Amino acid sequence: MLEVSSTEIIFDLKNDVYIPYNISLKNVTSLYIAYKIKSTKPELFSVKQSRGLISPHQSEIIEFSTTDRAKNLDPKHIVNQKFQIYAISIQEKKSTAEIDNLFQSQACFNIRLCTSVLKEEFGKKIPIFGNNLASSHTSILSNSRTESQPILQSMIQSNPLNNQVQCVQRLKQIELDLAEEKRKREQIYNTIEISKLKKGSSLFKFILPIILGIVLSNFYQLSLQYYE
Repeated sequence: MLEVSSTEIIFDLKNDVYIPYNISLKNVTSLYIAYKIKSTKPELFSVKQSRGLISPHQSEIIEFSTTDRAKNLDPKHIVNQKFQIYAISIQEKKSTAEIDNLFQSQACFNIRLCTSVLKEEFGKKIPIFGNNLASSHTSILSNSRTESQPILQSMIQSNPLNNQVQCVQRLKQIELDLAEEKRKREQIYNTIEISKLKKGSSLFKFILPIILGIVLSNFYQLSLQYYE
């Protein structure tokens, strides 16, 4: 019925700005598909082409972006937010107002989307996920029983979290490398300080006899003057 290019909306975070993300909705039937997109946080997100009609075997590009209220928010407030795509198959073209009425009066399919964020760390892009990422990908809900439902269920697959595990392991390795580098620098610094102390000690040993000689000479001269 409706093929979705991705069930994950990935915002790339660059210089504290969330880059818009596009997905494609493709009508794989010979009927028109009316769709409507809703968000659980409309104050944070904007959707271009949030509703419309897709002709048979045609696609529609949907742009998801963040609003001004999301500019300075921590990524934890952006990840794991939900969008719902409602879809209905119809025989002929409809206006926007007629599409809204369709969703109020007829049963429809519901496709769930989830948000995540990519942030650049150490020259690489690291995914920042929330707590419920795995469960948020499953998701086709329907309150109508049609033959199209098994087809839709096969279109959405859950994504493995291998990338997230690899990133965590990489961060731990970087921390270990930094700690080892710090230890080596401290060792070099201590070696230099010890070398300075040794040089100073050698110089003191060289100067000490001279100082003692001068002191004894002065003492001898004072003694001679006293006896005279």
